[in-house]
Amino acid sequence: MDIIKWIKKNNFKDIDDELADQIDKLGVLQSDKEKMINKIRSYKTTLRSLKDSLDIVNIEISKANKKALKSLKVLPIISIGFDKRSSTYICIVKYKKATKSFYLGNESKLKSRLQQFYLEDLNTKKMEFIKDEVKMIVSNVISDFINTRAKTIFIDSPKLNFTNVIDKYYESNLWEHWRNI
Repeated sequence: MDIIKWIKKNNFKDIDDELADQIDKLGVLQSDKEKMINKIRSYKTTLRSLKDSLDIVNIEISKANKKALKSLKVLPIISIGFDKRSSTYICIVKYKKATKSFYLGNESKLKSRLQQFYLEDLNTKKMEFIKDEVKMIVSNVISDFINTRAKTIFIDSPKLNFTNVIDKYYESNLWEHWRNI
């Protein structure tokens, strides 16, 4: 039981000064306690409303993320094919539903066209390395040959072929080394 209530209930009249001071301090502390309890209740209410607002925002973010994922640009798929009949290579680029392929040449032609971008001799490299490098070069410049907003995805000018791909790669300055041939 609270001491102030007990004193008031029992109607004490003969209270010395020290006890009166203590009762006054208790009264002040009791009112401070009530104020703090009210603040805590207020903060809890505010916190609940903020939590509800956060849940609403999280739902909106989730919806926006789903929409963004649907409209996110798809990366083109680049693959290198080998024609056994003529011992030549072709590059196939697939973007969304459109597919385009272009002639790369035979192994020696392919290595000689790429040699300008490498210090080491590509004639000593295996064809898997060369194919990986062609994929890397095409992936770096393919955006110059694709129009994502048109119905015909691959643009006509400049035409997608190995010469134009090498020229765009040369213009991009993305290679690490340059070698005069």
